Amino acid sequence: MPHKVVLANGCFDPFHYGHLLHLYAARQLGDVLVVSVTRDKYVNKGPGRPVFDEKQRMAVLRALACVDEVVLSDDAMDALQKVDPDVFVKGREYERKIRKKDEDYCAARGIEIVFTDTEKFSSTALLHHYDRLRQG
Repeated sequence: MPHKVVLANGCFDPFHYGHLLHLYAARQLGDVLVVSVTRDKYVNKGPGRPVFDEKQRMAVLRALACVDEVVLSDDAMDALQKVDPDVFVKGREYERKIRKKDEDYCAARGIEIVFTDTEKFSSTALLHHYDRLRQG
């Protein structure tokens, strides 16, 4: 019996409760959840990012019971090509922000794009909050 494969792609740096909720929701969309982690050199979240390197971020994700497999990718297209999922899932904040080439790739291959509707947290905002606390 074929499995329905779900792909979640992102930076996941630093990993937080919002990521966990997103991955739990993604796992409910299929039988296998593959999480793709963006390579360090392609993370463009600002200076000092990523906070945790790709190996550390992958280790955190591999430790989650809801995650079946973790892969490293350059970007969403690289992840889509490596995994060939049935479902590509992103958080609601990415609605209308998926690159056209990624949407076209999914449409041509019958890959459903789904946006989870979980509570949103911002890694960048969390880091700024931490910096403010540290600076007193």
